[in-house]
Amino acid sequence: MARRKRSSKSVKVAEEAYPYACCAVCGIALRPVLDVAHLDQDSANDAPDNLAFLCKTHHWMVDCGLYPIDAVKLLRDNWQRWNDAGKPIDHSLRMKDAGEKAGKTRRRRAAARKAVATRKANQEEEEAQGRGGD
Repeated sequence: MARRKRSSKSVKVAEEAYPYACCAVCGIALRPVLDVAHLDQDSANDAPDNLAFLCKTHHWMVDCGLYPIDAVKLLRDNWQRWNDAGKPIDHSLRMKDAGEKAGKTRRRRAAARKAVATRKANQEEEEAQGRGGD
């Protein structure tokens, strides 16, 4: 399968219009994993309003119609405003209480594993008693 040639014009237009290159949806800012997406899926339309940096996962999701185009534009513009204000990008809101939530999940899973092991042991004990009584 031949790889599709990427439009260097669209990349240049996107880089000029949106200097902070990050995924418009999730905010990941690793340039090697970002694509320049044509929001209307017309690769001839290199208008800045039609372009957005997206990670490969969100590029696929936008192309499938799982994200409304207006929402992607709103998110894209929000990341640019945040960067233009000179504020460091803060992902802590997405990670709020992540450690506490992870701890609760681990405790719930450990309790579930213990309950399964207890039920299994009780079942084996009942079966052994049933065989021993015959």
